[in-house]
Amino acid sequence: MAMESATVLIIAVVLVLLSLLVLLRSRRPTNMPPGPGTFSFTSRFLLHPIFYQVPPHQIFYSYYKTYGPVYSVGLVGLSLVILHGAETIKEAFHNKFICDRPSVKILKHVLDGAGVAFSSGEAWKTQRRIAMTFMRDFGLNRTDFEDQVAVEAGHLLTEVAKHEGRPFSPYVLMANAVSNVICKVVFGTRYDYDDPQFKRLLGAIYRNIQLIGGVTGALQVLPGAHVFARFLPPVRETGENLKLICEFTRDVLEEHKKDFDPEHPRDFIDVYLREMEASSVNKSNVNMNDMYATVGDLFVAGTEATSTSVRWGMIYMMAHPEIQQRVQDEIDSVVGRQRFPTMADRPRLPYTEAVMLEIFRLGNVVPLGAPHQASQDTTIGGYHISKGSLVFANLGMLGLDEKVFPEPDKFKPERFLDESGQLSNRKYDLLPFSTGPRMCIGEQMSRTELFVFFTRLIHRFTFRKPTLAPPISFKGVAGITWSPLPFEICAVPRK
Repeated sequence: MAMESATVLIIAVVLVLLSLLVLLRSRRPTNMPPGPGTFSFTSRFLLHPIFYQVPPHQIFYSYYKTYGPVYSVGLVGLSLVILHGAETIKEAFHNKFICDRPSVKILKHVLDGAGVAFSSGEAWKTQRRIAMTFMRDFGLNRTDFEDQVAVEAGHLLTEVAKHEGRPFSPYVLMANAVSNVICKVVFGTRYDYDDPQFKRLLGAIYRNIQLIGGVTGALQVLPGAHVFARFLPPVRETGENLKLICEFTRDVLEEHKKDFDPEHPRDFIDVYLREMEASSVNKSNVNMNDMYATVGDLFVAGTEATSTSVRWGMIYMMAHPEIQQRVQDEIDSVVGRQRFPTMADRPRLPYTEAVMLEIFRLGNVVPLGAPHQASQDTTIGGYHISKGSLVFANLGMLGLDEKVFPEPDKFKPERFLDESGQLSNRKYDLLPFSTGPRMCIGEQMSRTELFVFFTRLIHRFTFRKPTLAPPISFKGVAGITWSPLPFEICAVPRK
């Protein structure tokens, strides 16, 4: 941790010096979004202690109060455009010239492949087509995906029950369960939670999620960072973890080749093998590096966000036992105690649905989403956006707008219900999966996972705060996701 802090400080000093040079050598184009400018932003936050205590989406919100829904900040020759408000975000992310991703070069020496998350242009279209076709053909964006999730939820409930109501940390168990869902659809198999290879894979994935959410991620968009970044300890560690993930995938690939049948693909690996065989005909030019990158993207997108959402749900249920009891009463009334809730029950569980919406609202799981990049000069909100500008949407603050959500800091599921207790028809623009062509392709998959895991856990157990545990905290840790601080919980079996 001390090494990472020192790395951050060195980078911050370099950024300030470079920002001064940029300030002296450049002039602001006309009709640009308002903003604090390069030196003001860099010196105020990157060298100020508060930068390490306040999450970025809240820092950007403080600027929104001064500059409005579209503003820019300068950072070492980069123009960062920050968007606030659902309508502004929708306008920008449905603009075909705001669909690229920034070029990521600092790990190209480890993996030079085009995944679905950070590729652009034709490479992105190809990877997205493969992933979307796979999801469609295997039903991952339909409710019948529920059966696969339910199998893993059963294993999770068994592991939770072993604690017999005693305090435990849910982090590893939730990571195991959600990651195993992805393992099943990508590799065609699930792994025992004690499997050493599975534990190594998860360790690499979740450590990289932490690193990419910190120094490594910030360096990915910094021009020229690839020249020196590979020598920094966090980037070296990210690269080693990436190699391990690729090696795991390669081993699975070699096993699949032994009995591969292109007419009957079993999982994503088979689908990709078929795509590579056909690439010489359809000229899609996909290769194994592309597959490694896309598999990595599927794990990050399909594990961390869902696992984090369920853990936020545990915290809020533990903190609000009266709400937890009301959810349990509704499920018991509609479903009973002899079976688990299913997606078919969902329309008859309006309060449970409202609770999950409130978890999405306050959890702020991916508060800034992934950066977009302007592929050519364009406009947002009437302002000129220069080619190459990075565009971030402050998605996390949508749910905290007191004009839309009175008392935004309070957990109030009833805000999503009408007078009759049914889900309100009012449209709420929370956008937890972003919007436009680059929105999360696994939205329906994630919503299914959250419903199955959350409802089965709360149907089987009552969550309570351990007697000797510190006060419940709603503070989070900024990274790729906005995740809860480490906590323990008691899962008391229900009769």
